[in-house]
Amino acid sequence: MRLIGKLRFSIGAIMMFILMVATGAALFVKIQQNEPAVIIPLDWGTDVPSLFLLAIALTAVALGSWKEHSAIQIMLQVTLACFGCLTLIWISEAQYERAIRYWCQATFAASVTLPMLARRYVKSSFPRGPRRDSWKKTSEAVFFSFMTMMLITLGALFQAGVYLAATNLMSVTGSPLSPPAIVVPAPGSPIPPTSIPPTLTPPSLDPESP
Repeated sequence: MRLIGKLRFSIGAIMMFILMVATGAALFVKIQQNEPAVIIPLDWGTDVPSLFLLAIALTAVALGSWKEHSAIQIMLQVTLACFGCLTLIWISEAQYERAIRYWCQATFAASVTLPMLARRYVKSSFPRGPRRDSWKKTSEAVFFSFMTMMLITLGALFQAGVYLAATNLMSVTGSPLSPPAIVVPAPGSPIPPTSIPPTLTPPSLDPESP
């Protein structure tokens, strides 16, 4: 029976991993497709979705480690955070402007209010034990998925500010006025015309000249 329980746990972990990878890949593609709608540099084709997914994963691992969540619960948190971002992109692509207004409240109700009510019910009704702890931590993982979305939003704004400040500092401390490199032609090659403008000849001082 113990072997069967471990096998079920392994199959559940594999299924959750596949689901997490699928939602992460879908979010990566959607962000990459909608990059032209955002003012970003042209050479950031894969950087923006990669940084976004990396922020989701790191935040989920940090919050899950703080509350001692299992690997399945951390993957559940990543999956729900990616799915929440995907729903917002899908609503925007469908041009449901009214639904966008209530997206934050609906997501908050589904990922914060209901899990906290479930956690309260489990804590007051279930006897102490592994089953009660598992349900409590699962409710916390769903709640942390909303926190992950909010934290990466704030982190993205902070990282954009740091990036702009660093690039502006690089442009200020750089040497844009440095002299150009002198190109020495090879022997036998024609000398390229110089870009130096012709000198202005002074007017003639001869009184007979016009």
